Amino acid sequence: MSDKPTDANQQRSVEEVQAEIDQTRRRLTENLAQLKQETAPQALVARAKAGAAAVFVDPQSGIVRRERVIAIASVAVGLLIVRRGLKARAHKRELRRLSEVVWVPVPRASVKPELIPLAREAAELAPAAPLALTAA
Repeated sequence: MSDKPTDANQQRSVEEVQAEIDQTRRRLTENLAQLKQETAPQALVARAKAGAAAVFVDPQSGIVRRERVIAIASVAVGLLIVRRGLKARAHKRELRRLSEVVWVPVPRASVKPELIPLAREAAELAPAAPLALTAA
């Protein structure tokens, strides 16, 4: 095979190649500058704000979309109610657990007669005596 190109399009001068390299370098520089500008924190914040505003405001007329605002507010209120309910449920569960664990000594005379069979004796709840280790 010969080293010489046969096609007219492949025969380019050094100036043409250099001009193409310079043009490619300029395009690359412009693209990098554009990417840097688009990924700047201020640009990202502005884009996020515009996207959020577009959800609640009609871009063509500039009127607030009430149905979307009401829907988001309803969801937020619903989540708060569910959260409060779950916290109350956990609180009740904890109180129930504590009522089984905590023992408050009460004089026998102040206990209702129907609850006396359920009342615990102090001896039941007293800590076990420590084991005495004796040297054998």
